[in-house]
Amino acid sequence: MKKGFLVIVGLVSLLNANVTIKSESFQEKKIGKETKWIKASKVIPGTKIKYVNTISNDTSNTATNLVATNVIPKFMTYTDGSAKCKTPCKVVFSVDGGKTFDLPNNLFVVENGKKRVARANEYGAVRWTILSLGAGQKDECIYEAVLK
Repeated sequence: MKKGFLVIVGLVSLLNANVTIKSESFQEKKIGKETKWIKASKVIPGTKIKYVNTISNDTSNTATNLVATNVIPKFMTYTDGSAKCKTPCKVVFSVDGGKTFDLPNNLFVVENGKKRVARANEYGAVRWTILSLGAGQKDECIYEAVLK
């Protein structure tokens, strides 16, 4: 499996803040009777992958309205309800290639000529807005997907 996934970070309302992002992917693996997350390497269809963006505010200033966007790879299916942050954040999705983002109930697709609410497996991107990240704090923006 290719490990690449796009991360776009927009930073708003920073007062001399140095905000960094580190992106990693992990695969779910059964080891004995336990299920663990290990660094993603060779992945077979049906494997669950966790994408983790660690955002760090490395200064003495608070950063607000930090935006991180991940494009969900075409060969992956988003796991409904898995997008989250460790701190308060807003999570929205896109079904049009990342042109527009909204809450799930406001995303629509056309099927057989009829408009309907999009299903989670039709999401093409996920976006988090971290409301506030204090000096020296870290947050993780996470989502899970399954290899088709």
